[in-house]
Amino acid sequence: MKTILLEVEDNAYQTILDFINLLPKNQCRLLEENQLSDQEQQHIQHCLNQIQQGNYSEFDDWETVKNHL
Repeated sequence: MKTILLEVEDNAYQTILDFINLLPKNQCRLLEENQLSDQEQQHIQHCLNQIQQGNYSEFDDWETVKNHL
């Protein structure tokens, strides 16, 4: 599985949660922050730092992903 960290406006939060809850449970699940290990939290922080610097090299190319949908 891959992890997505998503920041949304307050007024969209519940709608997005409702949508996620419609997805198959074996393919998608919500993680609470306190459920992540220290290593997982460090990895997320590392990825966020890369994104802030404009470095997306660790991530799948969106065009490639789109073509598989």
